[in-house]
Amino acid sequence: MRYYKGYIALSDTCDVPVLLQVRNSRAITFDQLRDLLVHEMLEAIVRSLRWRVTRLEKVGLIERLNGQRFLGKPVYGITQQGLECLESRGHYLVSLPCDTEQILHPSKVAHALELVNIHLALARSGLLRSWKSDVEITSRNLVASGNATKDYDAVAEIEVDGNTRTIGIEYERSAKAASRYDAIREALNKDNATDTVLYLTSSDDILYLLAMELRATRKRIGFALSDAFRRSLLETRTLTNTASSEIVPLRELLDLRVS
Repeated sequence: MRYYKGYIALSDTCDVPVLLQVRNSRAITFDQLRDLLVHEMLEAIVRSLRWRVTRLEKVGLIERLNGQRFLGKPVYGITQQGLECLESRGHYLVSLPCDTEQILHPSKVAHALELVNIHLALARSGLLRSWKSDVEITSRNLVASGNATKDYDAVAEIEVDGNTRTIGIEYERSAKAASRYDAIREALNKDNATDTVLYLTSSDDILYLLAMELRATRKRIGFALSDAFRRSLLETRTLTNTASSEIVPLRELLDLRVS
């Protein structure tokens, strides 16, 4: 078969999964991308991943995000052309169409990378059944009717000893304006798509600020440091929004106690 000059031949089985992972993660390093694909048992892609990423970057479907040199490794993001390519193959998101002018603000890159780390920690543990990123959740919420839902940073479904829990995950790197928490409390109280909400933070100060702002929320919420969660997962010491502000292992908050 002959193709016109400039045509980009892409594989639905090898290239598209890479593009989807980059899009859904918003920002991702090569090592993170490789490890997520390993978790999804896409070994055929992993074996040629470095060549594939270089090729996708060269043709303009993904790009290196500027301003991340302090990480010591390149960070990749999807481009408008990459989004257009995915849309042509049926992978359209209402929340992130190909004509989006700014796909990810530079200040949000570190936030996105930590969410990938959280995703990987759950994936490596064997607990994770499914993971939905913020762009997927927001897209679904924009077109869904009926159930009240919140635009979480991620929603993870985990399974422990036959028990399944759906967790809304929020990662907070910095404090928000006080007025923003009014809207957050309202959204959490209306949400019925998750069993529990887990707020992961970058520091103790933000953790306690969140606990104070959200203590009156009816939703069951836990607060923990993100790096502690990635190390300890279900055994993470978690501050709760109970009346007595108990600190319990996360498995207890999720009602996954060892019998």
